[in-house]
Amino acid sequence: MGHFPFFMEIEGKKGLIVGGGHVAARKVEKLLPFGPALKVIAPWIGEDIRVQEKLLQQNAVASLLLEERPFQKEDLDGADFVIAASDDETVNGQIAEYCRAEKILVNVVDDREKCTFLFPALVREGALTVGISTDGRSPVAASWMRRKIDDVLPEGLGVTIDLLGQIRPLVMERIQEETARKEILERMFLHCLEKAGKASLEELTEFLTSHCAAEENGKDALPGMISAEERNTE
Repeated sequence: MGHFPFFMEIEGKKGLIVGGGHVAARKVEKLLPFGPALKVIAPWIGEDIRVQEKLLQQNAVASLLLEERPFQKEDLDGADFVIAASDDETVNGQIAEYCRAEKILVNVVDDREKCTFLFPALVREGALTVGISTDGRSPVAASWMRRKIDDVLPEGLGVTIDLLGQIRPLVMERIQEETARKEILERMFLHCLEKAGKASLEELTEFLTSHCAAEENGKDALPGMISAEERNTE
């Protein structure tokens, strides 16, 4: 039937990863930008994960604690989610059983039936996050789809989304009617896309002010946006 793609806030959440190899390292790499408090436990922790620990100083929100020792059931105490990525299928299976009993979200790598959540293939561009899942049936297909999506994302999309996030509260304040508000935000979005992420908050604010003034004077809404540079050359 498939899994519904909930997006949940994990900043500050306690995540446990059991395993110290390449697979565990990929999970660490994907999770850290979202700001969780991760703990990695394994008898041996590879350099791929230790590199992530060194890079963590660039991300002040997340944390990463490494403990080179065997997993113990008590390690699950207080965990919000768990990823079982050890090389030992028996250990992974035990972790899944413990988590189900304690109602802790668990992902067991390469064993869909033991998972209570699936780890998607991710595409990230600024605030944009695209999660791709094949219900655990074909990670290869999910990875292929991720590359396809990544290839077609417009230049500057992440910057555009951030800019629209800054201007949106002002639009919500000045334009009460929902349809008109949606139209203005869509025009702003298309304008930013055309400028490949080089639009400015000043341009969007000027457009919104001009639009509101035109409506107050009973004039038609402006047909498009004119940048500050274009306006200065007229």
